[in-house]
Amino acid sequence: MIDVINSPVTVLRGIGQKRAELLAKLNIHTCGDLISYFPRGYLNMSEVNPIDQIQNGQIATVVAKISSDVSKRTGKRVTRYMFSVSDPKGNTIFVVLYNQTYTANRLHPGMTVLLHGPVSVIGCVRRMESPKIKIEGVPEIEAVYPLTEGVTGASLSRNIATALEACKSQLKEMLLPEIRKQADLPERTEAFRMIHFPKNMEEAERAKRRFIFEELFLFTVGVRILKLRLRKQNAFPLQPMDLTPFLKQIPFPFTNAQKRVIRECFDDIRRPWPMSRLVQGDVGSGKTAIAAAVAYLTAKNGKQTALMVPTEILALQHYESLSALLSPCGVKVELLTGSMRATQKRDILLRLEAGETDLVIGTHTLIQKNVKFHNLAVAIADEQHRFGVQQRAAIQEKGENPHMLFLSATPIPRSLGLVLYGDLDISVLDELPPGRIPVATRKVGTDMEDRLYGYVRDRALAGEQAYVVCPTVEGSDEIKSAVDFCEKLQSTHLRGVSVACLHGRMKSEEKERILTEFLQNRISVLVSTTVIEVGVNVPNATTMVIENAERFGLSQLHQLRGRVGRGKRASYCFVVSDDSGEEATERLNAFCKTNDGFEISRRDLELRGPGDFLGNRQHGLPPFRIADLARDMKILEQVSQIADKLFEDPSWFILPENRTLFVASSEMLRSATLQ
Repeated sequence: MIDVINSPVTVLRGIGQKRAELLAKLNIHTCGDLISYFPRGYLNMSEVNPIDQIQNGQIATVVAKISSDVSKRTGKRVTRYMFSVSDPKGNTIFVVLYNQTYTANRLHPGMTVLLHGPVSVIGCVRRMESPKIKIEGVPEIEAVYPLTEGVTGASLSRNIATALEACKSQLKEMLLPEIRKQADLPERTEAFRMIHFPKNMEEAERAKRRFIFEELFLFTVGVRILKLRLRKQNAFPLQPMDLTPFLKQIPFPFTNAQKRVIRECFDDIRRPWPMSRLVQGDVGSGKTAIAAAVAYLTAKNGKQTALMVPTEILALQHYESLSALLSPCGVKVELLTGSMRATQKRDILLRLEAGETDLVIGTHTLIQKNVKFHNLAVAIADEQHRFGVQQRAAIQEKGENPHMLFLSATPIPRSLGLVLYGDLDISVLDELPPGRIPVATRKVGTDMEDRLYGYVRDRALAGEQAYVVCPTVEGSDEIKSAVDFCEKLQSTHLRGVSVACLHGRMKSEEKERILTEFLQNRISVLVSTTVIEVGVNVPNATTMVIENAERFGLSQLHQLRGRVGRGKRASYCFVVSDDSGEEATERLNAFCKTNDGFEISRRDLELRGPGDFLGNRQHGLPPFRIADLARDMKILEQVSQIADKLFEDPSWFILPENRTLFVASSEMLRSATLQ
């Protein structure tokens, strides 16, 4: 029997090669693509407007009887048909159709019709031009699809109807009856009919919910299958060690959250399968200390740890802070970056391969072919959302199934995390170190520049430090650039104050020099691009100014704000923007109201959607056809709960009734990781 679902659309009646080429522009190639080309909305003509209440310009739906003959006027290029319709009260609308000969020939006085379209009202005369027109008895809900030139909504609906008829005997149900019952979902074949040809809006909504649930369920199940596969791999279990020497080096007491997360990590790496854990924590919650504890335990087991970070500045910061914590404990820490001299890099690589290095910290340089480890047991990726699937896989290949620890200062809602990182165990650092004062945030316009930088100057003269962040490195009339704005501040508001510029185009040695001087308070104000977004830790910095703040996402603004408020003094963040647009105003006002990273990420997800929020497709998101992670969070939570129940039976996927779900989930996961 022919597999109609995966066959090209040309197997269907009424679709030849030319039509197939038009459908291909909509990314419709197979019959399965055609029936899964879901509507973007519906034209609901079930809510009828009384004729005498219709206002000028209103898009109205009218059910009335044709009260006149259909007159015809033929011009050079246009044939115009005119008639009137009236309701039982005698209220009338005049209707004009253009070049609709087939429709006009079907109309006659006394026939009840449904009209939908814009109405113009001049005096007491109402007129409707080129409305959608249906004869009574035709369904009042019409699916609306994204179209392309040469493909009309009516012709696409006909093609979909043909495809549904051809495919219906081969449509496999992926959700067990008990799951459908629990989630109140229609059966799959019926859901396809309901989403394309609903009898009413209730049917359309139920069908849409069914396919949203199905997509999210397939992906959730898929990533959990991946998690089970990872647990079948062998890894080197690390033994418990005395942490006393390490704890003596920590200049602060661990929070309860840090103790809990360290315990979770230690439990993982004692097992004979690879740890795969994501640690989420707001800025300043102490993720680096977690990495230090894991690296210490690994070194005392005679094994190596790699810490991969997205930028050289962050690598340098980690090297300095982790060296201070671990070197006194006998842990040998090295820094490896792309900008190092060849001889320096060669010596580090030799020590790494010989096993003389316990912890190496670096950028993507760590995954280059010439980097060889003696016995890599743990790989840590900081700011893991900055690394793609392939980069994360490459660092894993440097050892024999090393334990993987991912750190992220971009908190996301738990239900979303279970989908995006369902193959990982998730730990949350939900507690800040005691004594941290929340950063006060204010939105100001450029008309406040004199007062704002007068304040920055006063704080600098009092011995405190400040960041000024600009969106670009150089040159723009409308957008502040770091280089130009730094020169302006040096010659105007901050004359006599030590001001320096930092950006990603600088050589590593220059960036290192500037950061060191800033850390030592030899530079009072650092004008920078977002290279200081993560990792830079200067407790004496108390002021953050973000110019053109409307150009940053909420989560990025939150990361920048996290650079201050790390000491004992009160700190302030000023977001500067003259953008009075509704979206920018809403985002910046939301940012000023809260310091909660999870709340900010939720708002960011709502406002920007998952694509912009999470970055490019390397993050393993599947090509969802209908689900929207920002909009469908409640469905996502229900999906997670039902998936939890399903996986309570470790053999569920070998049962015949679950075969279709297992295959579809695995295929969806494969399509996601290949993005």
